[in-house]
Amino acid sequence: MKILIAGGSGFIGKQLCNLLEKDQHEVFILSTQKILCETKKNFIYWNPKEKLIDPAFSLKNCTIINLAGAGVADKRWTAERKKEIIDSRIDSLQTLFNAIEKKQIETNHLVSASAIGFYGEADKIFTEEDKSDASFLSSTCQQWEQEAMKFEQLNCIVSIARVGIVLGKEGGALKEFLKPLQMGIAGIPASGKQIYSWIHITDVARIFYFLANEKKAGIFNAVAPNPCAINEIFTALKKYKRTFLTAHAPEFVLKIMLGEMSIEVLKSCKVSSLKIEQAGFSFLHNDIEDCVKSFFLAKS
Repeated sequence: MKILIAGGSGFIGKQLCNLLEKDQHEVFILSTQKILCETKKNFIYWNPKEKLIDPAFSLKNCTIINLAGAGVADKRWTAERKKEIIDSRIDSLQTLFNAIEKKQIETNHLVSASAIGFYGEADKIFTEEDKSDASFLSSTCQQWEQEAMKFEQLNCIVSIARVGIVLGKEGGALKEFLKPLQMGIAGIPASGKQIYSWIHITDVARIFYFLANEKKAGIFNAVAPNPCAINEIFTALKKYKRTFLTAHAPEFVLKIMLGEMSIEVLKSCKVSSLKIEQAGFSFLHNDIEDCVKSFFLAKS
């Protein structure tokens, strides 16, 4: 396959590129970093704010995988940052849409990221059929998915992956959990009883690969089969890290420190993986102990 990836330099994108290149697919990466585009032949310059993809570039018979968007947890959610989070996602998809419309890129399949932030908090297991809520992150996901679905107007199959909390040593939530452990302290948000619907970095990359390869239309939750409480993540970590003390950060402190973003940190959200499994996908890492073990196996 020829694969065009928007957001290929990010945490998930790098893992996905490695998988695709290992299987000898032809991968092209859209990047806003001109120096990379000048030094790496498969990097293509684009500027989503200006709706621009290098005019000298064209590609036919490809699949587009869209991972582009400003990091949700990178900065405090000021009004300016919230606008940037939304605009970065919409601008990226509109740039790709325009490129297909004017035949700079020819494709019949878009695989686009979304997030389980789409769902609210309730004492239930969320499926792809459930409705969103009124939170900022849910609103962002709604707009993101609506923009992706417009590609059906271009006769494209549209596959959307609602990504859970990604765990990996080089990035994502686990990297943040590990930082205070270097000082022998586990910083656990609130009671630690909140349920996180997580996914191993390898499995989330494999889901995007799977959707691209199998041309599965529709919305799919990209989460591991067994969500767990935050406390369970730290219990698993104790087997592979030196002894650490646990410190629970009170809710009011998190609300002061994180502002509106604290809603997502404190939220319990149990999300189903059944649909993607029924579509034929098999997870490599089903439970949190196996997930954590995979990151520390060489040191165990």
